[in-house]
Amino acid sequence: MVDAADTPALAVLTRAPSSGGKTRLFRALGIPPDPDLLTAMLLDTLDGVAAPGLRRLVAVTPASACGELRTLVGDAEVIAQPDGDLGMRMRETMAALFARGAPAVALIGSDLPHIPATVIAEACSRVTADPDGLVLGPASDGGYYLIAAGRVPDVFTGITWGSAEVLAQTAQAAVADGLRVSYLPTMSDVDTPDDLHAAARSGRARRTAAWWRTRAARLQVAAPPGRKVDSKVD
Repeated sequence: MVDAADTPALAVLTRAPSSGGKTRLFRALGIPPDPDLLTAMLLDTLDGVAAPGLRRLVAVTPASACGELRTLVGDAEVIAQPDGDLGMRMRETMAALFARGAPAVALIGSDLPHIPATVIAEACSRVTADPDGLVLGPASDGGYYLIAAGRVPDVFTGITWGSAEVLAQTAQAAVADGLRVSYLPTMSDVDTPDDLHAAARSGRARRTAAWWRTRAARLQVAAPPGRKVDSKVD
């Protein structure tokens, strides 16, 4: 395990796979929440962000699921998310990692099985060099898939979570907090069958791709106009 002192930290925020989640995705797929897919995406996300000199953690809710997660994630440290709404949980997770000595902290969700490690390295490099910087990874739905900072930013209150205004509201709050905002390339997290298909075809999500290969042909997924749902992963 990478030493906490003077080491950038990345926390993957997740629900325990056994507790469900990704309601929109599973509703569109026409199946109940599948712990196997949730586990596959979490582990692929962790693999994607593995990089030398980076401390990886998994911050899980509910807190009682820490044991479940430890059996899944190998050498990544598991911590419990604090209570509160999403903004409070993100803020307090970030604060806890700074309190342990991290010079930079990044947060992502567990639905980025296709994320490349270069994105994380770039985010941590920027905020390590500029403690008054804030890095956001814009998501295609108007939110963000990553937030990284060199100190705890005042950007987690007054946000309309789940809306298309999350990125803009967060950037506005960052400027009000005296932070310099920069952006990573736009990505999509996995919220829809199309997102899942794209992640499976990315070449960076082997477990997610394996799930898609074995399940897609049996799913009742509405294909976009003029296109069939393809169970083949390139």
